[in-house]
Amino acid sequence: MNAELQITINRQRFLDELFHLATFSAAPDPAVTRILFTSDELAARDYVRQLMQAAELTIYEDGIGNIFGRWEGSNPDLPAIATGSHIDAIPHSGKYDGTVGVLGAIEAIRSLRESGYAPRRSIDVIMFTAEEPTRFGIGCLGSRALVGMLTPKNLSALTDEEGNKFDAVRRAAGYDAPLENVKLAADVYQAFVELHVEQGSVLEKAGIPIGIVTSIAAPASLKVQIEGEGGHAGT
Repeated sequence: MNAELQITINRQRFLDELFHLATFSAAPDPAVTRILFTSDELAARDYVRQLMQAAELTIYEDGIGNIFGRWEGSNPDLPAIATGSHIDAIPHSGKYDGTVGVLGAIEAIRSLRESGYAPRRSIDVIMFTAEEPTRFGIGCLGSRALVGMLTPKNLSALTDEEGNKFDAVRRAAGYDAPLENVKLAADVYQAFVELHVEQGSVLEKAGIPIGIVTSIAAPASLKVQIEGEGGHAGT
């Protein structure tokens, strides 16, 4: 039966929600500035929660603000399928970066549900916290913590430019669950897929509406400390 489903995406509903999310911003339209745990970002989080609740997803939030909305499958013991992205935005960015992956995932689940589809595996929409490095100087904070690349000790040591500790900021935002509970078990998810706006111009120039990513850039940063005696060149 599921193979014969006719799935219709409500494009206008999705765009209306996407454009409304863009109004939670410290910068005037068309730019978006939405820094982690500021009033604009917290309001945007609340809007995402409202959409998840309206889509009948079961919501869970961890101690650093990753938000999970689950559509439970008929066999919830199986590793789930995950999809999602982020809603925080660097100063004067656009309205599509990250947000398409979060709201698009919610729309996909609504469309599947409206078509009569019933998943066997549970499907999670994840809104990753602090994808951008704007406030605490480190990107992909939420996802790194989920896979254990950022430990509770690492997270507690983070400080923003105003001297605010990450632990104090997250607690002020209402996230006080133990940091030790953030890391996910290795078998929680069977697969992850993300819808994202193109950040180059390859598809646009080729007139192709969508592409499937097969490899990614993996930028890294290193802190190097050199010890020794200073001396003139040649000595």
